[in-house]
Amino acid sequence: MSTGTERRTPKQQRSRAKVEAVLDAAGRLVVERGCDHLTTTTAAEAAGVAVGSLYQYFDSVDAIIDGLMGRCAERFADRLEAELVGIRFTRKRDAANAALDCFVRFYGDEPLLRALRDARPLGSVIGFGATGDRIMRVVIESLAGQGLADAGDEDFLLEVEVQWAVAEALVLLAFRRDPDGDPAVLAHLRRLFDLDVLPVAPA
Repeated sequence: MSTGTERRTPKQQRSRAKVEAVLDAAGRLVVERGCDHLTTTTAAEAAGVAVGSLYQYFDSVDAIIDGLMGRCAERFADRLEAELVGIRFTRKRDAANAALDCFVRFYGDEPLLRALRDARPLGSVIGFGATGDRIMRVVIESLAGQGLADAGDEDFLLEVEVQWAVAEALVLLAFRRDPDGDPAVLAHLRRLFDLDVLPVAPA
Protein backbone atom coordinates (compact mmCIF):
# COMPACT_ATOMS: atom_id res chain seq x y z
CA MET A 1 0.00 0.00 0.00
CA SER A 2 1.28 3.44 -0.85
CA THR A 3 2.18 5.63 2.11
CA GLY A 4 2.36 8.75 -0.02
CA THR A 5 6.03 9.21 0.83
CA GLU A 6 7.60 7.38 -2.13
CA ARG A 7 10.03 9.51 -4.08
CA ARG A 8 8.90 9.82 -7.65
CA THR A 9 11.57 9.76 -10.35
CA PRO A 10 11.88 13.28 -11.78
CA LYS A 11 10.90 13.55 -15.41
CA GLN A 12 14.24 15.21 -16.16
CA GLN A 13 16.07 12.19 -14.71
CA ARG A 14 13.93 9.83 -16.77
CA SER A 15 14.69 11.89 -19.84
CA ARG A 16 18.43 11.70 -19.19
CA ALA A 17 18.16 7.95 -18.72
CA LYS A 18 16.33 7.61 -22.03
CA VAL A 19 18.93 9.73 -23.83
CA GLU A 20 21.72 7.60 -22.37
CA ALA A 21 19.91 4.40 -23.39
CA VAL A 22 19.60 5.65 -26.98
CA LEU A 23 23.29 6.62 -27.09
CA ASP A 24 24.34 3.30 -25.57
CA ALA A 25 22.38 1.41 -28.21
CA ALA A 26 23.48 3.67 -31.07
CA GLY A 27 27.11 3.34 -30.00
CA ARG A 28 26.89 -0.45 -30.08
CA LEU A 29 25.32 -0.34 -33.55
CA VAL A 30 28.00 1.96 -34.91
CA VAL A 31 30.84 -0.17 -33.51
CA GLU A 32 29.31 -3.45 -34.69
CA ARG A 33 27.90 -2.42 -38.08
CA GLY A 34 29.26 1.01 -38.98
CA CYS A 35 27.61 4.39 -39.35
CA ASP A 36 25.83 3.43 -42.57
CA HIS A 37 23.54 1.09 -40.62
CA LEU A 38 22.57 3.69 -38.04
CA THR A 39 19.08 5.16 -38.48
CA THR A 40 16.67 6.65 -36.00
CA THR A 41 14.59 3.47 -36.36
CA THR A 42 17.45 1.05 -35.69
CA ALA A 43 18.62 3.16 -32.75
CA ALA A 44 15.13 3.25 -31.25
CA GLU A 45 14.65 -0.49 -31.69
CA ALA A 46 18.03 -1.30 -30.16
CA ALA A 47 17.29 1.01 -27.22
CA GLY A 48 13.80 -0.41 -26.73
CA VAL A 49 12.05 2.94 -27.14
CA ALA A 50 9.45 4.16 -29.60
CA VAL A 51 10.73 6.13 -32.57
CA GLY A 52 8.43 8.98 -31.62
CA SER A 53 9.99 9.04 -28.18
CA LEU A 54 13.49 9.10 -29.66
CA TYR A 55 12.57 12.15 -31.75
CA GLN A 56 11.92 14.09 -28.56
CA TYR A 57 15.68 14.07 -27.96
CA PHE A 58 17.30 13.44 -31.36
CA ASP A 59 15.75 14.88 -34.51
CA SER A 60 18.08 13.08 -36.90
CA VAL A 61 20.92 10.58 -37.24
CA ASP A 62 23.34 13.52 -37.26
CA ALA A 63 22.06 14.55 -33.85
CA ILE A 64 22.69 11.03 -32.51
CA ILE A 65 26.20 11.06 -33.97
CA ASP A 66 26.84 14.46 -32.38
CA GLY A 67 25.77 12.94 -29.06
CA LEU A 68 28.17 10.03 -29.53
CA MET A 69 30.97 12.43 -30.44
CA GLY A 70 30.22 14.36 -27.28
CA ARG A 71 30.56 11.18 -25.23
CA CYS A 72 33.94 10.44 -26.77
CA ALA A 73 35.06 14.01 -26.17
CA GLU A 74 34.14 13.88 -22.48
CA ARG A 75 35.96 10.56 -22.08
CA PHE A 76 39.06 12.02 -23.67
CA ALA A 77 38.90 15.17 -21.54
CA ASP A 78 38.68 13.00 -18.39
CA ARG A 79 41.62 10.88 -19.53
CA LEU A 80 43.74 13.89 -20.49
CA GLU A 81 43.07 15.57 -17.16
CA ALA A 82 44.12 12.41 -15.32
CA GLU A 83 47.27 11.91 -17.40
CA LEU A 84 48.56 15.49 -17.13
CA VAL A 85 48.28 15.54 -13.34
CA GLY A 86 51.74 15.24 -11.85
CA ILE A 87 53.69 15.80 -15.07
CA ARG A 88 56.28 18.54 -14.76
CA PHE A 89 56.84 20.48 -17.97
CA THR A 90 59.84 22.59 -18.91
CA ARG A 91 58.37 24.15 -22.08
CA LYS A 92 54.91 24.86 -23.41
CA ARG A 93 55.51 22.44 -26.26
CA ASP A 94 56.03 19.62 -23.73
CA ALA A 95 52.39 19.93 -22.67
CA ALA A 96 51.26 20.02 -26.29
CA ASN A 97 53.16 16.84 -27.04
CA ALA A 98 51.92 15.10 -23.89
CA ALA A 99 48.36 15.97 -24.88
CA LEU A 100 49.01 14.74 -28.42
CA ASP A 101 50.38 11.42 -27.14
CA CYS A 102 47.28 11.02 -24.99
CA PHE A 103 45.00 11.85 -27.93
CA VAL A 104 46.65 9.34 -30.26
CA ARG A 105 46.48 6.60 -27.62
CA PHE A 106 42.86 7.44 -26.89
CA TYR A 107 41.93 7.31 -30.57
CA GLY A 108 43.57 3.92 -30.90
CA ASP A 109 41.88 2.60 -27.74
CA GLU A 110 38.37 3.93 -28.39
CA PRO A 111 36.46 1.73 -30.89
CA LEU A 112 33.48 4.10 -30.98
CA LEU A 113 35.62 7.06 -32.01
CA ARG A 114 37.32 5.01 -34.72
CA ALA A 115 33.92 3.85 -35.99
CA LEU A 116 32.65 7.43 -36.06
CA ARG A 117 35.47 8.73 -38.23
CA ASP A 118 33.53 7.76 -41.36
CA ALA A 119 30.52 9.78 -40.21
CA ARG A 120 32.33 13.02 -41.05
CA PRO A 121 33.34 14.19 -44.55
CA LEU A 122 37.02 13.75 -45.36
CA GLY A 123 38.90 16.83 -44.26
CA SER A 124 36.46 17.82 -41.53
CA VAL A 125 37.37 17.80 -37.86
CA ILE A 126 36.49 14.92 -35.58
CA GLY A 127 33.68 16.99 -34.14
CA PHE A 128 34.40 17.33 -30.42
CA GLY A 129 32.61 20.66 -30.56
CA ALA A 130 32.11 22.55 -27.30
CA THR A 131 33.98 19.88 -25.32
CA GLY A 132 37.07 20.97 -27.23
CA ASP A 133 37.02 24.04 -25.00
CA ARG A 134 37.28 21.84 -21.92
CA ILE A 135 40.13 19.87 -23.51
CA MET A 136 42.03 23.07 -24.23
CA ARG A 137 41.42 24.32 -20.68
CA VAL A 138 43.05 21.16 -19.31
CA VAL A 139 46.27 22.01 -21.18
CA ILE A 140 46.03 25.73 -20.38
CA GLU A 141 45.53 25.12 -16.66
CA SER A 142 48.38 22.58 -16.57
CA LEU A 143 50.82 25.12 -17.99
CA ALA A 144 49.46 28.08 -16.04
CA GLY A 145 49.64 26.08 -12.82
CA GLN A 146 53.36 25.52 -13.41
CA GLY A 147 54.05 29.16 -14.24
CA LEU A 148 54.83 28.41 -17.89
CA ALA A 149 51.97 30.41 -19.35
CA ASP A 150 49.49 33.13 -18.52
CA ALA A 151 45.94 31.83 -18.80
CA GLY A 152 44.83 35.35 -19.71
CA ASP A 153 47.37 35.83 -22.51
CA GLU A 154 45.36 36.05 -25.74
CA ASP A 155 48.35 35.05 -27.90
CA PHE A 156 48.87 31.93 -25.80
CA LEU A 157 45.16 31.06 -25.92
CA LEU A 158 45.21 31.40 -29.71
CA GLU A 159 48.31 29.18 -29.84
CA VAL A 160 46.48 26.44 -27.93
CA GLU A 161 43.37 26.79 -30.10
CA VAL A 162 45.41 26.52 -33.31
CA GLN A 163 47.31 23.48 -32.06
CA TRP A 164 44.10 21.72 -31.02
CA ALA A 165 42.49 22.41 -34.41
CA VAL A 166 45.56 21.03 -36.20
CA ALA A 167 45.75 17.96 -33.97
CA GLU A 168 42.04 17.19 -34.31
CA ALA A 169 42.16 17.32 -38.11
CA LEU A 170 45.45 15.46 -38.62
CA VAL A 171 44.74 12.68 -36.13
CA LEU A 172 41.48 12.04 -37.97
CA LEU A 173 43.38 11.94 -41.28
CA ALA A 174 46.02 9.58 -39.82
CA PHE A 175 43.45 7.05 -38.65
CA ARG A 176 41.49 7.28 -41.87
CA ARG A 177 44.61 6.43 -43.85
CA ASP A 178 45.63 3.60 -41.53
CA PRO A 179 43.55 1.84 -38.82
CA ASP A 180 46.59 2.04 -36.55
CA GLY A 181 47.32 5.68 -37.38
CA ASP A 182 49.38 6.56 -40.44
CA PRO A 183 52.97 7.00 -39.18
CA ALA A 184 53.82 9.61 -41.82
CA VAL A 185 50.88 11.84 -40.91
CA LEU A 186 51.53 11.48 -37.17
CA ALA A 187 55.23 12.21 -37.70
CA HIS A 188 54.31 15.37 -39.57
CA LEU A 189 51.99 16.39 -36.75
CA ARG A 190 54.71 15.81 -34.18
CA ARG A 191 57.09 18.02 -36.16
CA LEU A 192 54.48 20.77 -36.10
CA PHE A 193 54.09 20.36 -32.35
CA ASP A 194 57.84 20.72 -31.87
CA LEU A 195 57.58 24.29 -33.18
CA ASP A 196 56.55 27.12 -30.91
CA VAL A 197 53.74 29.07 -32.55
CA LEU A 198 54.75 32.71 -32.44
CA PRO A 199 52.20 35.53 -32.44
CA VAL A 200 51.94 37.46 -35.71
CA ALA A 201 53.54 40.89 -35.40
CA PRO A 202 51.08 43.77 -35.93
CA ALA A 203 51.22 45.36 -39.38
